[in-house]
Amino acid sequence: MYKKIQQLSPEWWAIKVAKVSGTRWGQLTSTRENMLIEELADEKMNGHCAVDDCVSDDMQFGIDNESIAIDKYELMSGLKFKRGGVLISDDFPSVHMASPDGYNDDNPDYLIVLEAKCTMHGKTHLKRFRNGIDSKYLDQVENYFAVEPKVQEVRWISYCPFRPEREIIEIIFKRDTVVEFKEMKTKTVIKTIQDNVNDGLVKIAGLEKEINELINNFKQLEF
Repeated sequence: MYKKIQQLSPEWWAIKVAKVSGTRWGQLTSTRENMLIEELADEKMNGHCAVDDCVSDDMQFGIDNESIAIDKYELMSGLKFKRGGVLISDDFPSVHMASPDGYNDDNPDYLIVLEAKCTMHGKTHLKRFRNGIDSKYLDQVENYFAVEPKVQEVRWISYCPFRPEREIIEIIFKRDTVVEFKEMKTKTVIKTIQDNVNDGLVKIAGLEKEINELINNFKQLEF
């Protein structure tokens, strides 16, 4: 379900409380120990998210240039995108969401999400051209597919106005995009975005129960 609200608005922050979104999808699917359950339980008990007021120069550059990047990509691709808003899972609305930079629903059965990353560093832009998406952003891409079954493409773009030769780099992800390929002695492991989505949704299914159990157990007084 798509809701047209302004990102970073009070309503947006209220919706984010105790929910898995892009970065937290990585925590959810990670095999490493982390504090995701504790973070979500803490937010639910507080009733609000902890807002980070620290904005780096790189972050501010991204905020200032996101609309410009999307405008340019619309001209390049011929697609039009709704700006901002949130996607809330129909299956797990209390714990799962995503915040797209752009959203195209011209075909309601073939939704397209746009994720724009803006950089002032030419070397970063060149690295993305050479090596593809920064690995830290892949979780964000996967989460769009996980939260809305009708999302069929995520258009991930890098925008750098200081490299006018190629200001925009476009990478298109689909559900069958291979994100892991390992050759071992006895077998070859190939994983697609959909494989990772399936694994994550199994964990999402039990997430609310786990959060509530932690909160209830914590509140029980023992004498």
